[in-house]
Parts: sequence; structure tokens; C-alpha cells
Amino acid sequence: MNDLLEILTTQDGSRTLYNRQYQQSFRSVHGALTEARHVFLEGSGTEELLKSRQGVSVLEIGFGAGLNWLITAAAARQHRTRLAYTAWDKQIPSAELLSQLGYGGLIGAPALATTIEEWRKTFINDVPHGTYNLPHDHDSTLQLCIGEATEAILPDLSYDSIYLDAFDPGANPELWVPEFFGQLYKALRDGGCLATYSVAGHVRRALTSSGFSVVRRPGPPGKRHVLAAWKRETAGFRSDR
Repeated sequence: MNDLLEILTTQDGSRTLYNRQYQQSFRSVHGALTEARHVFLEGSGTEELLKSRQGVSVLEIGFGAGLNWLITAAAARQHRTRLAYTAWDKQIPSAELLSQLGYGGLIGAPALATTIEEWRKTFINDVPHGTYNLPHDHDSTLQLCIGEATEAILPDLSYDSIYLDAFDPGANPELWVPEFFGQLYKALRDGGCLATYSVAGHVRRALTSSGFSVVRRPGPPGKRHVLAAWKRETAGFRSDR
């Protein structure tokens, strides 16, 4: 996998990976850290949930190099909130590449980044498909599932937020269709939110047909809009339906 990836420095100074096979970067070249915070941590309402100091459960589709997990776990630690985080991806970059991204120092949580890097070092080549429970840190748990997300058995009403951060519909079309969105809808708790960067018309229609109330939000630098899709009408948000 490493020979397909290269490191890019984005406009806010944070780094990301570029996949030559899919010809896509893992995060926005306009600002990797800025995008992760704006689209996912804030855009899903997860940050506000963490401030309430209750237990929060998050599902991510497209773990990538782990930046969404790191900023969410760092926020959970800051607010002394329990976090249960489950993430799916087909493969994880090498420990060397993860270390070179420097995310731990960037967000002020080196121990969290080291947890992922040390776990990744235990595999010489690609990580075999399966479910891996990484060590706890400050009441945060990470369950990392390697394999096809479309084959996941997701428990109903189990997640407060969903981060949909897979490669775009051109690269991973199976993750952007009503059939998969229906599974995510059932897995989300009432009042929960699915956040994603894609605002493609067919994505909005597929989310709506799966039951979500879809809202276009202002995007981070370099992107006009992003999406927040709620499991039910939520005060303060207008449905795009």
C-alpha cells in the first residue's frame, strides 16, 4: 500500500496522504485539520455532545490515517467524556507514514497517535481483515474494523454520530447508495447526525430516500458546502427535503 501513497502538506500547515490509485487525497488540500474539525467534529454535532460530559458513540466510514478519530478523542479527553469510536476502512497506512504525518503533535495528543502507530507496527505488511480493539486512553476506546464496510453488521440505534469520510462516489460508489445509507440510518440513534463532505445531488437524494433530513452547511476553505443528515427533524436545522 505504501508505494501508492505520498505525503502532501495542505494549506493550513497540516499534512495528508495522496492515493495515486484513486487519484485522491485523504483530506482536503486546502487544510486537512481544518476540514476534519469543520466537517466532522463540529458538523455532526459531536463536539457539542462531548461538552455535555455524557458517553458518546461515533461510527466512521473511512478511517484513513486517523485524523477524525484523533481530534474526536482529544476533544473527549478535554471534556472528560467517555467515547466509544468504531471505524471501518479497507486498509491502514504504515506506521512510518502515520508517524510522518505528525498528527499527535499537531493536535497536542501524542499519546493517542502513538497508540495507532504502535499497533500498526505489529503488522509487517497490510493489516489482515478483522476487528481490532486498540488500548483505552482516558475513557476512549477505538474499535478498528478492516474490511468492506458494506459487509458490516451494524447494531441498530447504536451511534450518536456518523462520519462518512470514504473516498468519493467515483472511487467507492457502493458506499454512497440508498442501500448502504439505509444501514447507517438504522444504526444511528434518534436525533443523531451523519456528516460528510460530499454534496453531490445523487448523494443528497440517496440520503433523503433513506429517511435522513439533509442540510447543506457552509463548507471549510476550498469547499462551498458540506452535508449534515439528521435522523429526524432537529431544532435549529432546516430540512433540505
